[in-house]
Amino acid sequence: MNAGTLSRGDWAALRLPIAGSRVVVARGDEVEDLDPTTQEVVARLRTSIPADVAEAVGRAEAAFKTTSWRSDGRLRSQVLWRFAERLRTNVEPLAELLTREQGKTIGEARSEISGSADMVEYYAGLARSLYGRSAVLGEHVHGVVVREPVGVVAVITPWNWPLTLLMRSLAPALAAGNTCVVKPASLTPAITVRALDLLAEDGTLPDGVVTCVLGPGSVVGDALVGAPGVEMIAFTGESGTGTAVMQRAALGTRKVALELGGKSPNIVFADANLEKALDGAMNAIFTTSGQICTAGSRLLLESSIYESFVARLVERVATLQMGDPLLATTTLAPLVSADQRRTVEDYIALGRKEGTVLTGGEPPSEEYLARGYFVPATVIVDLPLTSAVVREEIFGPVLTVHPFAAEGEAVALAEDTDFGLAAGIWTSDLDRAWRVGRAVRSGTVWINTYHHFYPEAEVGGFRRSGLGRQQGIEGLLEFTETKHLNFDAKPTLW
Repeated sequence: MNAGTLSRGDWAALRLPIAGSRVVVARGDEVEDLDPTTQEVVARLRTSIPADVAEAVGRAEAAFKTTSWRSDGRLRSQVLWRFAERLRTNVEPLAELLTREQGKTIGEARSEISGSADMVEYYAGLARSLYGRSAVLGEHVHGVVVREPVGVVAVITPWNWPLTLLMRSLAPALAAGNTCVVKPASLTPAITVRALDLLAEDGTLPDGVVTCVLGPGSVVGDALVGAPGVEMIAFTGESGTGTAVMQRAALGTRKVALELGGKSPNIVFADANLEKALDGAMNAIFTTSGQICTAGSRLLLESSIYESFVARLVERVATLQMGDPLLATTTLAPLVSADQRRTVEDYIALGRKEGTVLTGGEPPSEEYLARGYFVPATVIVDLPLTSAVVREEIFGPVLTVHPFAAEGEAVALAEDTDFGLAAGIWTSDLDRAWRVGRAVRSGTVWINTYHHFYPEAEVGGFRRSGLGRQQGIEGLLEFTETKHLNFDAKPTLW
């Protein structure tokens, strides 16, 4: 199906979960899931009540204790392989649902579904490769260190990349032998339910290995984090909420893995490939209309190229096309909700007061665009480094630009933040790339690129950007406990 053939007239609101769902436990009130472009109903779903959370966790506990899931790597691998194939087979309907529900462009939605399948496929391969080690500890004494699943894992996901960020936790957690209870963001439940229904189509997946609860974090999320049977919480989302999750989890001494917010620097030196760096600067901030935790929202430019680079950047920004994200011509999609749009507009207003807005910042005037939660791409200069626009995560298409005179100043500007999730460095000097890359304390540092992710390569944050790592081998080990088995064959104790 070509993106240009998608029609808003042929969409019938889904009623989820589907009858007989093996995964969703929701017996609360029915809610409507709205399209951020048109406010049309995308799906109708029931929310979960605290009793549903207890039931879901109970099912997960039973599956962990009574089925072969935790000990059968071959079964886990096969289930995940087949799940990846179902995701690939359903790229088009899933992408259309994702665009209608979240608002991102159809091209980005297709990429998200395909990337999610890649992630599941990668961990399907690792499900049979969870190895430990052994050591000779003395005469007749041996130690065997093994990795075992944690138990029941609560996976709480955000709305910006709902399927990618679900699979990044769910796939390794399942591959390691855990059972999982998923709670998606209230703004994007439908894509999660449809994807989990595809997983549940596998007849060899034991009941209770994956369950899903729906509803607001203040009720359903809090009940899930505090549920006695949950042994670990994997949370992706805003830093303040992540801190609250960590505090709640501490009451039960539960393990946590947190990927939180960012305010990422994107550093361009004068010797860089400036054409590629310009493409990278656009991608860094305007992917998902800036609603991505790794957004390169602080552009740092060497002084000798500052004026010319900013001028070319403003020209590029002016070519972005706001419109229906189901159309291939659209390059800037709406934000996810009215609340998010108000938040971003407040930051732009502050930027106008404290600095200079070079482009964007005005609400769209066309009648069609006015129905959606659109915010124009916005570039702001001359801001004080103490401004909230510079220091706080905005989660919208807002870029601040700052000059620097030398490498040391660039590092100091990059590090002047409470976050440490990602960074970009653009230079043709390999030694400089190494020095600056090591000096910037971020979990991912892209050199002459931006926003390229790989299942094999770990991601995570420093400082307020989170705890632990996801993806790669470390992402698998994050969902395990380490056990030492000590074998002593001496004839006496001492």
